[in-house]
Amino acid sequence: MEWIAILKCPFTGNDLRQLTAAEIEGLNGKISRGELWQADGKPFTTPLSTGLISVKGDYIYPIINGIVLLLKDLALVDSKANIMKDTISADKQLVKDFYDEKGWFANEKGDYEDAVIFEDLRDVTKDYIKKCHDRVSRYLNPSGTYMLDAASGALQFPDYLQYSANYKYRICVDFSFQALSEAKRKLGDKGICVLCDMTNMPFKDGMIDGFVSLNTIYHIPKDEQLTAMKELYRVLAKGGKGVIVYEWFKHSPWMNFWLVRSRGMMFIKNRLPKLSGKGASGKLLYFHAHPYQYFKDNLSFPFQLRVWRTVNVPFMKAYIHKVLFGKQILNWLYKKEEANPEKYGLKGEYPILLFEK
Repeated sequence: MEWIAILKCPFTGNDLRQLTAAEIEGLNGKISRGELWQADGKPFTTPLSTGLISVKGDYIYPIINGIVLLLKDLALVDSKANIMKDTISADKQLVKDFYDEKGWFANEKGDYEDAVIFEDLRDVTKDYIKKCHDRVSRYLNPSGTYMLDAASGALQFPDYLQYSANYKYRICVDFSFQALSEAKRKLGDKGICVLCDMTNMPFKDGMIDGFVSLNTIYHIPKDEQLTAMKELYRVLAKGGKGVIVYEWFKHSPWMNFWLVRSRGMMFIKNRLPKLSGKGASGKLLYFHAHPYQYFKDNLSFPFQLRVWRTVNVPFMKAYIHKVLFGKQILNWLYKKEEANPEKYGLKGEYPILLFEK
């Protein structure tokens, strides 16, 4: 597994190597005696068949069904002194639980629950959405060794596979084991699937030829989003290119205008629990959208702004219908986006933040 050379321990930053057969036998003995724990303090009871170990031998990372567990909480330790005091935050746990328990399971039609809830799957919008997916490819280097997909999810749309078509490996990182199981099934040996935290990437500096991060950063706690972006830029090789698809949400003036009624009702609904002193209930995912100026002021490396998609799902479901010339409207919109990608990226809902090192 040549790709082990680009990995590093998420605790220490030290190199990792593959466990030997003798080490696995010894570790399985410890497991049977209850002498091995996850770094979050939970006893580890599953026999190991393969895995990685830091070169100093202080942390062990199982590989289960082809998925490398490089999340700090899931590292294995044989000393209680190495058990973490702080584990995954509640906001991150909310995202992880949603996708492990619901989001990346498919229905009878083959659609993932994430798409059923958050996407517009109607035929009238299909061509426009595909062309927006295809946009990402033009901003990446056409080929390379490693393309990083953070967070990959289950690679729910076939369009996503084109981004790594001419790369040797596609590295899929995600919080969700279920997501990575689906990604591994689709990619086979081309896929390197790593369970990890985007704010603490277990990759050495300058190892990645290209990256994509689609509709993910805004699900990271607001004070850690810059850290995730810095991590993506850190691992990018010289000459590499990366694409982040973000969402402006309430910072999109055009969507605020066209959806003023629904966004106003949403604001009131979200404010009522706070005014009454009660917490919001039924929250599926953590979400926070920063404005463009926040990134312009706080990122220490350059980026360019382009458009991914001007309109969101509520807009399309409200205004785009076959009998009302929906396809023609979206074709017209796509041409406008192509003619002025920076303006539409700034004013619309979903921008592309483009990076090059």
